[in-house]
Amino acid sequence: MAAGTITARDLSEHYTSGLSSFHDEFVPQLKSRLSWLSGEEWTLSDLDDFIAFAAGSDVDLMSHLIEAVAAREQVVAYPGDWYGFSVGSTHAENILWNEDATDRLACLCVPSVRNGHLTQEMLNFLASGSACLLNLNLFPTLAVAERSTVARQLRPLLNKSVLSISFSRGFSMTASQLGVFLLHRDHPFVRRFGEQWNWFTYFYNSLAAQTFLHLDWTNLQSVDNSRRAWVDAWLASHNLPQIDSGSYYVKSFSLRGLVPEELQPLTRNGLVRLCFKPPQT
Repeated sequence: MAAGTITARDLSEHYTSGLSSFHDEFVPQLKSRLSWLSGEEWTLSDLDDFIAFAAGSDVDLMSHLIEAVAAREQVVAYPGDWYGFSVGSTHAENILWNEDATDRLACLCVPSVRNGHLTQEMLNFLASGSACLLNLNLFPTLAVAERSTVARQLRPLLNKSVLSISFSRGFSMTASQLGVFLLHRDHPFVRRFGEQWNWFTYFYNSLAAQTFLHLDWTNLQSVDNSRRAWVDAWLASHNLPQIDSGSYYVKSFSLRGLVPEELQPLTRNGLVRLCFKPPQT
C-alpha cells in the first residue's frame, strides 16, 4: 500500500517536501502513537518540545551516539542487556556494563532484553545517569496495563532521555527499517550532534514512514495478545514457569543447581534467556 502511493514527484522532492512531510506529518503521528501506547502517561504536551531525527535504522543512530560519546567519556549499559550497545563502537574500553551510571550516558532497552522487564534496579540505573538512551524496540510487546506502569515510571526521566524507536519487532516493520530518535529540543545532545543527525534525516526511509502511518494499531494489539498466548502455551508445554508480566518476546530464568548442557548456550550473566518469535498471524 505504501509503495503504491509513491509518485515520481515524491522521489524527486524527497529532500524538500519529503523532509517536511517527515516533520509535519510523520513525527506528530509518532508522538500520538507513543502517547497511546503509554496509556497517555506520556501526554502529547510532554512530547511537544521533543524533536525527531531519523536514519536507516535505530542501530545506525544508537551506534553513532555511543561511538561519539565513548570517544570522549565512558558509556554505561545495564548488565545483561542488549549487546548491540557495545558491538558498534571502536571504543570498547569506554563502554562499561554496570548498574551504576553516575554522570554518564546510561543505555537500556525498555523493557530490557535481559529479562523482558523494567525493574526498580534498572530505574535506579537510569536515574543515576547524566543522560539516558532508551531503546523502545519491545515497548509495544508489553501488556496494556504494564505499558502504562512503565511509562509512568519513566516519565520523570523523559527530558534527559533519547527515545530510540525501532520500526521492527514491537513496531511490526522488520523488513522495512526506519530508526528515529526523539529528544527534547534543549537536550545537550541536540547541540552536540544535531548537525550530523539532520544530515542522516535527509535519507530517512519514506516507504517505512508511510507504512507506519497506514498501520492498524488496534489490529496489532490483537496480534500481540495472540503471540503472548502462544508463548504462555509453549512455556507450559515445556514445564517452564509462566511469567505473566514483561515482554512475551524474551523470558529469563535463574535455575537452581547446574544448568543442563542443552541450555548452556542460552545462559548469560547467570540467566537462561529464551527469545521467542511466535508464528506470524
